[in-house]
Amino acid sequence: MIFSINPRTEEKIYEFKESTDAEISEAFKKSHAAQKEWYEKTSKEDRADLIRTLVKNARNEKSRIVEIMYSETGIPKASLASAYESALSGTDYYIERYLNTSDEYVPIPSKCTDTTATISFVPQGTVAHIGIWNFPFWQTMITAIPALLTGNSIVYKPSDYCTASGLAITDLINSSGFPEDIYISLIGGSEVGKKMVRSDYDALVFTGGINTGQDIIKNAGVKPLILELSGNDACIVCSDADIEQAARGVATGTFSRGGQICIRLKRVYVHKDIADNFIDRLLEVTSHIDLEKDVGPLIREEAREKVAEAVKEAVENGAELLCGGESRSPGYYYEPTIFKHADENLREVREETFGPVCPIRIVDSEEEAVYFANNTNYGLGGTVWSQDFEKAEKIAKQLDVGNVWINECISTLPGGEYFQGWKQSGIPSPMSRLDLFTKKKSMVSHRSAKPREKWYL
Repeated sequence: MIFSINPRTEEKIYEFKESTDAEISEAFKKSHAAQKEWYEKTSKEDRADLIRTLVKNARNEKSRIVEIMYSETGIPKASLASAYESALSGTDYYIERYLNTSDEYVPIPSKCTDTTATISFVPQGTVAHIGIWNFPFWQTMITAIPALLTGNSIVYKPSDYCTASGLAITDLINSSGFPEDIYISLIGGSEVGKKMVRSDYDALVFTGGINTGQDIIKNAGVKPLILELSGNDACIVCSDADIEQAARGVATGTFSRGGQICIRLKRVYVHKDIADNFIDRLLEVTSHIDLEKDVGPLIREEAREKVAEAVKEAVENGAELLCGGESRSPGYYYEPTIFKHADENLREVREETFGPVCPIRIVDSEEEAVYFANNTNYGLGGTVWSQDFEKAEKIAKQLDVGNVWINECISTLPGGEYFQGWKQSGIPSPMSRLDLFTKKKSMVSHRSAKPREKWYL
């Protein structure tokens, strides 16, 4: 059985039966059949109309779905509602862009005047999607909208931490006019996810930890993989940063949603010239944060224990605890925590830890900060805080990450567009999110009955 637990109360609130091997196999079989028939019978305009209906229904159902997500994840409602709208905000862009795409014609050498070459863009087919719990609506919809618009079907497994949320989203999609079996949900934890990876699909979408991502790469075979594998985002506070802006931005970027965000600020490097003033203001801002209203609990007790152990280990290895470092109950709460250190080998600094913890290191120069920022296997995002935009942009270009924010944090492009990591944080691609769900077909045609001169007699 799969259980949902309210992390604010520690109470079990939902119970679900896990999908069987036979149900997993049948889901993909039905999905393939439905996709082929649906794509053949619908036009771009037909699918665009369905997406418009889906978005309209999603806005009508926003309060209800946010309430379900709140009960399962404990994330503050304002954050859930904001991410909800962000997921829908890119829809008009995707629809307009998709409707304006057409086959591409590739020139052929002039001596082949009767030969033409055309590149068309067709759906991947059936997309397997393994969902996440910390952005259950946003991450689901930034896959569902472009994938369905381009004519794919989807077999979706929500995180076992928020199964009710995932099923509510599935009902929303299926009640918006999509044919039966175009969007199918499975229920389960990691074992069902592993079986999905070994199933018959055409492309797979997954967001999660590096270890799971590496396991997917080993077992998926030769198939398109759309992976976002977490990060360890560095924050560089330059010597000329506006202290008020930087302190409030870093506090928000570090502690929002209990620090359970892949692009949260996880490591801070502050220039020595402003370090004392910055840290003092950051501590003051943090002291006013409401743990329940602004931060929220961690998703499970084991998650809180992992964060607490990493902080304890840091202090035992010389880090100076400046605030926080304590658990609060009932619920899986952990206080916003700040510590100062000079050791890049600390687990809290070296690895991604999902929790409201801010490790700070004072550096002698921005060059040193860039070195530390890039000294990691992760490459999802990073931030730069400076009043000199030209300098900030130069630093941003030196960061080995797929997303950079200057004087900004935890903000993505509409619909999650171009949200990709480098290094082990993902598989970089030059394609837009819409293009990720299509594949190219080249067709070369000769329009006469004349044999080629180079052909055998």
